[in-house]
Amino acid sequence: MIKVTERKSIFVSWISWHYVIVLQEILLRWQDFLRFSFNYFSVFRLMQTFFSPWHKYQTSYGRGFDIKRYAEIIIFNTFSRLIGMAMRMMLIIIGIFAEIFVAFVGFFLLFFWVLIPFIVSGGLFLSIKWILSSI
Repeated sequence: MIKVTERKSIFVSWISWHYVIVLQEILLRWQDFLRFSFNYFSVFRLMQTFFSPWHKYQTSYGRGFDIKRYAEIIIFNTFSRLIGMAMRMMLIIIGIFAEIFVAFVGFFLLFFWVLIPFIVSGGLFLSIKWILSSI
């Protein structure tokens, strides 16, 4: 059996494609990129482990009591945590800047996609006007 579809003019079909179908796809892809950049830099995970030692470099105190060894281990573990905090802070900042960049690029592309018909029609109008004025 042949399915009869509703007939629309090509202009109405193009408008519905341009402003409904593709606009939804752009918003979905933009959301995917935002989610990807946030997960790529693991911002929440870095915040959860902010005070952890870098790459779990940590020395245990061992058995017995030696004040010199205890001081060395405390200094080493403290520096390991400070290095971990510094590296995580840099990655969190880079991740936030990447997220802001993706948001601005997505907004720019969305804005540009909405304005494309007006830019093209304005360019055609101005070029026809320029051609007619030079004749």
